Amino acid sequence: MLKLTNEIMKFFKQPKNMVILVLGPLLFTLLFGGVYMKDYLNDIPIVVLDMDNSSSSRMIVNEFENNERYYISSRVHSFEELKYSIDSRESHMGIYIPKDFNKDIKKQKSSSVALIIDESNITVGNTALSSASEILATLNAGINIKILQAKGIDPKTSYDLAKIFNFESRVLYDAKYTYKGYIMPGIILVFVQQLFLSAFIPAIIDDKENIFMKSIVYATAASLTYVLCALILKNIFHVNFTGSLWYAFLYATIFILTLVGPGMIIGALFKDKLKVTQFTMLLSMPTFLTAGYAWPVEQTPVVLSYVIKMIWPLIYAVAPIRDILVKSTPVSIFTKDIMCLIVFGCVWALIGYNLFKRTFKNDNRGDISEQQGAV
Repeated sequence: MLKLTNEIMKFFKQPKNMVILVLGPLLFTLLFGGVYMKDYLNDIPIVVLDMDNSSSSRMIVNEFENNERYYISSRVHSFEELKYSIDSRESHMGIYIPKDFNKDIKKQKSSSVALIIDESNITVGNTALSSASEILATLNAGINIKILQAKGIDPKTSYDLAKIFNFESRVLYDAKYTYKGYIMPGIILVFVQQLFLSAFIPAIIDDKENIFMKSIVYATAASLTYVLCALILKNIFHVNFTGSLWYAFLYATIFILTLVGPGMIIGALFKDKLKVTQFTMLLSMPTFLTAGYAWPVEQTPVVLSYVIKMIWPLIYAVAPIRDILVKSTPVSIFTKDIMCLIVFGCVWALIGYNLFKRTFKNDNRGDISEQQGAV
């Protein structure tokens, strides 16, 4: 207990620990939370190429113009102009209505409205496409009903024929399709991971005693900071966290402790604090992109997923912690992931501790030999 108390005092005696492990994640949370302040995408710029200029085509254009999701940034007269508008990022989606569109509808000939989507930004592209598809499907049904009624079919029968079946959807956990509710829990955990390594590894290089006690102090501080960041997201940026912050804290603590072994290995390999900091900052992108957060684990090749699980523990923590916060998922569902974290932490801690001690023990012997040679 005395050793733990001493390590806590050492932690607070170094102002950089508070800056790195507490202020750093809080600052990043405020910064990135501000970027994703809006709940969902509105005012997506679109370009219109109406080759028909009929009542039907104008009705379609008006539907998009009056929808809060879009605004018409330009109207063009050729497909080349439409494509240029998208390529130059003046617009993210183009609507192409062909010539004789209205005549074909009246003759019940096949006709189509083309949506040209810029998918270079998948968030904007998918949002633009999904909403546009809903608008066109609704208009299509309405036009079919009018055609059937013009043929003398009563309104109810026309409606039933135009809409063969109804469907309902229920969106769980994020009805607004907000991006911040999905991305922020994972991004902040990666920030905490990186800053923990940046603070912990230099600390054990400077002071190689009581590494286990140091790991508890630094991991607890990092996990508490994660909870503070979650509170900022919930209360300032209104991210819908309904789950237990206590369970999120415990899970984050277990995860951070599993980084102790890899941290000791990194310290033993680089030995220099500046090099350690530079290397750990490089880990954020690859560990995040391979952790099954941005891309599902099930879609990763099996052999590669096993390699990822063996060399870095984020894959066992980032999605479960998000689900605990966002979906109130019971921790018991993640028993297997927690056990994998514990096994990972123990194995790599044993390897890292032995390598760390051996490396710096040999370095100390070399320093003593050099001093004796100089004498």
